[in-house]
Amino acid sequence: MSTAAPIVGEGVFSPGCDPHGGRARAAAESGWKTLGSFFSAVLRIFLALALAPCHANADPARSSVWIDVRREEGLQFNGYRLPREAEGMGVVITHSREIATAAHVVWQAKSITISDLKGAKVPARVLCIDKTVDVALLSVEHPFEHIATIRGRAVVTGEMAVVVERPQPDEAPKIASGAIGAARWTTNGVPVPLIFSGIKGEKGMSGGGLFDAKGALLGIVIRIDSVLGYLSALPVTELCTRFTRCAGGVGTAANMQPCGPAAPLWRPPPPPPSGLRTPVHRTSPREPLHPAS
Repeated sequence: MSTAAPIVGEGVFSPGCDPHGGRARAAAESGWKTLGSFFSAVLRIFLALALAPCHANADPARSSVWIDVRREEGLQFNGYRLPREAEGMGVVITHSREIATAAHVVWQAKSITISDLKGAKVPARVLCIDKTVDVALLSVEHPFEHIATIRGRAVVTGEMAVVVERPQPDEAPKIASGAIGAARWTTNGVPVPLIFSGIKGEKGMSGGGLFDAKGALLGIVIRIDSVLGYLSALPVTELCTRFTRCAGGVGTAANMQPCGPAAPLWRPPPPPPSGLRTPVHRTSPREPLHPAS
């Protein structure tokens, strides 16, 4: 019994010296085939990972975009005066070149410019908008390389979340983190519960994504607390419900509504026809005439 192992060992390298060389050779060949199958499977896995689309990786910074907007002076959104030039953020959520953002960021914009992580700039247009929950979808001409992974599982109070900060010129974006303070937060002006985070934001972060610790999208930032600066987000499942869109395997939501029409872009009023005077009316028999408003 003690000589069995050496005989088999010799049989592998020198079958002629092994009286049981045929069986040893068969066992060796079977072992090499098993090893070959194992390494072949490992190689296929590595190739699949290497060749997989980039959007398979949940990377908040890569699926985030930065938005610059120009609009007419004096416009308002739900009673708030909007700046003529504004900054915001967005998240690429579908393969169809669509970006989710806050509605107030792009409301009645004359021009919308999107910048990605690499600094490439492209124009965008408002595809559809829901003013009641302050969320909008934008569309660009060419698809993005990375899209967000959307989480279908409900948010839990206390779990960690992250946001991508708007970077300064020539700087890489930073990631800020904090715990979810409330999974169903009620705020004035929004008819659905929001996600209240313990993350402080700043100007230019409206419309960006709120992500979980693994990088999956939880919601779109639509409120920044005016006193302490904490961020609140519309749950991404609510966005999917209202715009009938989802990427990343989230199932169809109940009570789905079609994507509503976009708010019209601002356009200057047409000039009056030549030869016609502006109509006037008399406000009082004793007062001078004034142009009609």
